[in-house]
Amino acid sequence: MNSYRVSFYKDRFNSEGHSFKCLQHQIVVQSDGPSQALVLAEQLIGHAPLDIDRVEVMHLTRGHRELRHPEIEPLTLCT
Repeated sequence: MNSYRVSFYKDRFNSEGHSFKCLQHQIVVQSDGPSQALVLAEQLIGHAPLDIDRVEVMHLTRGHRELRHPEIEPLTLCT
């Protein structure tokens, strides 16, 4: 199994009208591939009231510590 970091983002605009992605939720999971990592991450965050515009799945190298359980970072909202 491999480690993947799955990040969920909301697209926002700053006061000058420039767009940026705002991290809404991030989770590290163990899975056989990136597609499975995304499905698992979506299941683990459940039906949280998130307005997600984009998702990034990143494979973590062997140097990243091995996980026994999914690592879920708290919800971060941009204002």
